[in-house]
Amino acid sequence: MNFPGCAFRASVVAALAAAALSLAGCRTVNDVIVDYRANISAGRYAEAAVEPSELAAEGGGDALMWRLMAASAHDLAGETDAAIAEFDLAEDRMIENDHTSVFSQTADAAYAMMLNDKYFPYDGGGQDRIFTCIYKAVGYGAKNDFAAARTELNRAAQHQENWLWERRKNLAAAEERLDKESAQYARDKGEGQNVDVGQGKVAVQNAMKDGSFRTTVKEAFGFDIFTSGVLDQLKPADYQNPYVAHVCGVFRWLSGDDGRGFLKDAAALRPANGFARGDLEACDAGVKPQDWVWVYVEDGLCPEREQWRIDLPLLLIPYAGRYVKYAGLCLPRLLVRPYAAAAWSIGGVPMEVIADVDALTKIEYDVYMRGAIAREITRTVIDVGLQVAIGVTAEHTRDDNTRIALIASQYAVAAYSALRRGADTRCWPTLPKRVFLARMQRPADGIVSINADGIDVVHLELKPGNSMVFVRKPAATAAASVKVVTWP
Repeated sequence: MNFPGCAFRASVVAALAAAALSLAGCRTVNDVIVDYRANISAGRYAEAAVEPSELAAEGGGDALMWRLMAASAHDLAGETDAAIAEFDLAEDRMIENDHTSVFSQTADAAYAMMLNDKYFPYDGGGQDRIFTCIYKAVGYGAKNDFAAARTELNRAAQHQENWLWERRKNLAAAEERLDKESAQYARDKGEGQNVDVGQGKVAVQNAMKDGSFRTTVKEAFGFDIFTSGVLDQLKPADYQNPYVAHVCGVFRWLSGDDGRGFLKDAAALRPANGFARGDLEACDAGVKPQDWVWVYVEDGLCPEREQWRIDLPLLLIPYAGRYVKYAGLCLPRLLVRPYAAAAWSIGGVPMEVIADVDALTKIEYDVYMRGAIAREITRTVIDVGLQVAIGVTAEHTRDDNTRIALIASQYAVAAYSALRRGADTRCWPTLPKRVFLARMQRPADGIVSINADGIDVVHLELKPGNSMVFVRKPAATAAASVKVVTWP
């Protein structure tokens, strides 16, 4: 007998088989990321690059993330050419995402939007785009290729200008696909039952108005449904990176170009930083730097994402009653990581924070969550609606075979949802936590020591001329990585 839903139940069996293989010892994405972070935190940079490079070469939706991770590890290891090559390959994927949102692209699974966001290609937008260009620029500068460095800095600045447009593009594309795919999913998996997909939007609206749900989300994710991630309410200081602006400004200033606009932006975005203000004032006064040294320290690592489940109150679900016992949401939350050092100084002069990358990351997370919560509620409500509709029909049918088939389909929908549901925890985990800045006159002997929490961690002998020194220290237990760009 050909029961309704047989093909669907076969897909569930296949998913269970895949899960069993995973449990038997296959390494998951999370396994690789955990080992990568451990290697980076221990300063085993070259080792950290190996597995992400291999996975990136295999392609797939996560290839961009693996490229960025491999590039960072090569860069920290001082393997500049390898790092630039990986960053270039990463940007090839980013350019594809520029043409169309990842949410508009073909995903790795049918009904991807009804499962979870990690079935779509990794986006690599926002700070990923900006820092990719910064790291390439520094690498080229350290190789004395100033023309290539300038090009990358121009591109970093352009990506910063495009930030709002990119976020709007992704939000709109995700909403459009959710509308289309939820309706198709309900038709295909509903066993002929009429499920009103509009109830998903009703549930989202109800949830966004519900005070207890708002409190639960804020406590779990630090996300305020009313205020967090609302693009129209953001100011440039909320999402623009003053580190990028300052590096662009200093580079142009030292190259004899007009860097004032960038220096002005950096000072405006980070008004508490005295070095940024001082650079703007010196530029306005027509000063030509001679033997000046700018030091940037990228300290710590940005927040990572972890999967977290919360309950969706049953009173918000249109199908609540005896047919619905539990409905949960699976979303990512940020896990803040520690400083590499609490304080930095050069020559006894305290360095000052020029960029809080944690805060920039949180803004991007908030914008993502504004769409993700709506998507997850819609998925849950439609899955529940399918189960309820099939269950009600099964209860009222007199034919045993039909009832058995309907009940099987009901459980298949639940199993399919449970097996595939999850939070998208992908991120580029080697971006810094914060960036420090200081400027000093080059000492007569050229010796510069950079101090972290009272201990000299970098000791350099700089050549005559203006210099920009870039230090990365991802963890207290990791060695500092240094690149120097010097103008002859």
